[in-house]
Parts: sequence; C-alpha cells; structure tokens
Amino acid sequence: MAILARALRATTDAGLRDRFSWAVRVRWLVIGGFLVLAAVAHWGGLSVSLGPCLIAALVGSAINAANHWCVTRWRAVLPVTALALGVDLLLITYVTLNTGGVRSPFVIMYVVQVLATAMLVDTAVAAVTAVAAAALFGAAMGAEAIGLYAGGSPIEDSLVYRATWSAFLLYALALLVYLGGYVSQRLSASERDLAEKNRKLEETLAAHRAANRELAAAYERLKQTEAHLIQSEKMHALGQLVAGVAHELNNPISFVSANIEHLRGYIEQLTQLLKAYDGAELAATERAGIEQLKRTIRLPDVLADLPSLLRDCEEGAQRTKRIVTELRTFSRSEETDRWRRVDIHHCIESTLGLLNYRLKDRVTLHRDYATLPEVECIPGQINQVLMNLLANAVDAIGRSGNIWISSRLSNGDSRGVEVAIRDDGVGIPADLHRRIFDPFFTTKEVGKGTGLGLSVSYSIVERHGGKLSVESLPGHGSTFTLALPIDQPQPE
Repeated sequence: MAILARALRATTDAGLRDRFSWAVRVRWLVIGGFLVLAAVAHWGGLSVSLGPCLIAALVGSAINAANHWCVTRWRAVLPVTALALGVDLLLITYVTLNTGGVRSPFVIMYVVQVLATAMLVDTAVAAVTAVAAAALFGAAMGAEAIGLYAGGSPIEDSLVYRATWSAFLLYALALLVYLGGYVSQRLSASERDLAEKNRKLEETLAAHRAANRELAAAYERLKQTEAHLIQSEKMHALGQLVAGVAHELNNPISFVSANIEHLRGYIEQLTQLLKAYDGAELAATERAGIEQLKRTIRLPDVLADLPSLLRDCEEGAQRTKRIVTELRTFSRSEETDRWRRVDIHHCIESTLGLLNYRLKDRVTLHRDYATLPEVECIPGQINQVLMNLLANAVDAIGRSGNIWISSRLSNGDSRGVEVAIRDDGVGIPADLHRRIFDPFFTTKEVGKGTGLGLSVSYSIVERHGGKLSVESLPGHGSTFTLALPIDQPQPE
C-alpha cells in the first residue's frame, strides 16, 4: 500500500482531479456491468453464485462512494485511492474463487483493472497493480489446487459458458473503448492547450522581439543624445576657455593692425628721405662711404622686400583678428542683436549676395524653396551659419561644380523648418563625421581655414534650439542640414 501511495503522489499534475473523477465514474460502470453480467450468467444456467457477486458489489460501491466524496472535496484522495485499488483486486480475486476459479469469466476483470489504472491513474501504479493481480490470482489458484480453499461449484464448458465469456469480453472491450474515448478527449484537450500555449508563447516572443527592437532604437537614440551632450559640453567648456583667450589676444592684435598702417607711412617717408640723400651733392669720400654702407645692408633688396613684408604682416594680423572675432562669437553667451522673425529664404539670398564674387563662373546654383513661415531667430547669427556652410560648399567643389539649396518643413512638422545645402565636391570621410564640428578641426589645406566655422555654427544653431547635421561620402559631395524651430520657447 505504501508503494501505491508513493506512486500516486508522483501523479500530481494539473489534470489529476479530472482523472480521478473519471476513475470513480468508470468504477461505477464496472460495478453495474459486473452485477448485470453475473445475473445473466446465473439465470442463463451457469453455476455462478450471486452471493459473492453481491458482497463484492456492495463493498466496491461503499469504497467507491468514499472515493467519490474524497475526490469531490479533494481531501485524503491519495490514501483512499490506494485503498480502493487494493480492495478492487481483493474483490476480483474473491469473486473469481467463488465463481469457478481459473475458469471463471470474471478473471478478465483483472485485465480491465490494470488497463483502467494505467489510463486513469499512472503507469507506475498500473505496473504495481498488475504485479499484485498476478500474485493474488496465482496464490488463489494455488490455494484452490492444494485444497486450502474450496470455492463455488466448478463451471463446465458449455454454450452458456462460452456465451458468458463472450459477453464479459465484449463488456471489457466496451469499457476499453469508453476509456479510449477519455484518453482521446484528454489528448485533444492537451493539443488544444499546447496550441494555446504555443500561441501565447509566439505572442510573448513577438512582444519580446518588439521590445528588443524598441530597446535597440532607444539605445541608438541614447547614443545620439549622448554624442550630442558630449558635443554640447565640449562647446560649453571650450567657450569658457576661448573667451579669456580671445579677450587677451584682441588688444595686442589691434595694436599690431593699427601700427602696421603707421609703419607703412614711416617706411614711405624713410624711402623718400633715402632718395633725397641719393640726389644730394656730397663729397666723393662721403658718397663712397654711403655706397659702401648701402651694399653692406643690401638696401635695394630691403626696400624691395619691405612692401611684401608689410602685406604679409597685415594679412597675418587680419587673419588673427578674424580668428579672434570668431572665437568671441563662439564663446559669447548673449548677443546684442535681438530676436525677431525673418524669412529664412531672405537670409539665404543675402548670404549668396555676399559670396557672389566667389560663385560667379564657378558654381551653378539650384534652388528648391518651399513655402515657409517666418522663423524666430537672431538674423546676424543665422546669416553667419549660412555663410560658413555656403563658403565650405564653394571650397569643396574646387574650380567648378554645383550647389543645391532646398528648404522644407521639418518632416512635415509645422513647428520647424529645414535648410539643406548640398554640393558635389570631394566629400568627407566617414571617420571624420564626428570631428567635423570640433573647434580648430578642418579638412582644408593649411592656411585656408581657421577650423572654427562649423564649430561656431554648431554653437549658434544649438542656442537657437535647432540642429546642424552632415551626410557625406568621399567623392560624392556633402549635405549639411540646418534645422530650426519656427518659434522660440517663451520665458516663464
């Protein structure tokens, strides 16, 4: 009995209650069919005693009623089921011994008991039941053979006997068909349950895949935001640094620029004085000494070099002043110019007018302007951005080429505008895209760029709440896109 209990405890799956309920129903069918067949066999003339059959039916019914009560309330199910299985085998053995022994038609009930246990309870329990049934049947037949137990009257082979066996066999097959229907129903339910679980699993997997895609997109947006923040921090830190540098450089370079003009005037005066000395009447010894000094200091070469030296100094000073001006613009947190609404196309055209001397006979312009509302901005700063972008495009195309300028609402959004400036120049390598807005970084030849134009433009656009981006492939040109909000946030 302990073995049965352990085997039953191993069958605690989700459908255990349903299986035990079926076992109770099948046991009622077995008891009812058993009584009917026993009565038919007795009244048909077969020497089958109804007394043992009635006793077995009453005991089996009592046990099954107790089992039904326990299964319904799901209390003490395992011990009562184990008891019922053991009592069933004892009752079958008792009836078999009292209805002819080995020739009893009730022997087939052992087979029904084992198969029903396998289908409704558990395979391990069915195996234990089969061993117990064989042991009980063997012991009963042995006891009968040696005279330890004298059961009912022996059953002679007759037509009634064979008919009774056939009836019991059909009855057993009917029970097996009934049990097979239950198993088929359970399999269908399991298949439906499995299909439902697979469907839910597919939905879960699809949700996970969608979540992973969303997570990847969020991660990409986070990387872009991080890069934008890094660029912003770099701009802020560099702005604080260059503000002081620009201030310190501005005064000395202003002195240099102003003094160059005075120096040019002084040199002209000295040159005239030297010419006057050359025309003056001097003694031969004095003139010989002057000529010797002129040869020593190479005066003709000095006079010839002075204009070009002054021009170089002046160009260097002017270039330095431009750098200082751009540094100050880059680092300035507040502008004296006021915010106002302007037509962005007017800004573009005014900038093109300033660049006309560089555009004519070199660049073919292609305009594609959309109808846009006026943009709230600081016009001077936006003009500076457009100047830098257009000047870079002119430099990129070399001797001749095309520049396309287009405008539109930002992705159909009425809250922003975009201006794209595209050229068919040399392009920018992909590994330089992240550095293109860094201060002092330039792809131009030495002396042709300060490296501050795009970084200043980036800072200006950022202060306007916009975005400046680049797309480029080497040999296929570059596209710089300026995105600006139409309205600036109102101070609270």
